Amino acid sequence: MRIRNATADDLEAILTLNAFVQRQHAEAMPQLFKQPTDSKQLVEAVRDILKAPESLVLMAEDAEPVGYLYAEFQNRPASWVRLELQSLFVHHLVVAPKFRRCGVGTLLLSRAMDVARDNRISRIELDVWAFNSEAKQFYAKHGFEVFNERMQRWINGS
Repeated sequence: MRIRNATADDLEAILTLNAFVQRQHAEAMPQLFKQPTDSKQLVEAVRDILKAPESLVLMAEDAEPVGYLYAEFQNRPASWVRLELQSLFVHHLVVAPKFRRCGVGTLLLSRAMDVARDNRISRIELDVWAFNSEAKQFYAKHGFEVFNERMQRWINGS
């Protein structure tokens, strides 16, 4: 298994891998998520992510792409209520279904943690949807803990 920085050449692989998790989200919460598509908007968004200097995009491959991690270096300045905070925010960690529970996610997350340490960032953040128990277990196993919770309520019959 090889973990490397993704390049523009990985666009198609990222779109293919992302479709797995997009479908999972759309099936669990159809009122919020669209089914996967190769729309021009999605292609441009991934291109922008791959070009952005604050992005970290890692690709896992084993003769073929089997997973990726997309994270963003964030610097929130101090405000009247909060201290300055530098973190690495993990937006996506996706592993193709047939490669799950084989250590791919752990390798991607470990590399992201190494990159954060190399950049003197001591905090990694992410969010997990309430329905995604598999992801919650994975992150808990790797030392992540809940520090904030969001709630919702639909009104007007939605």
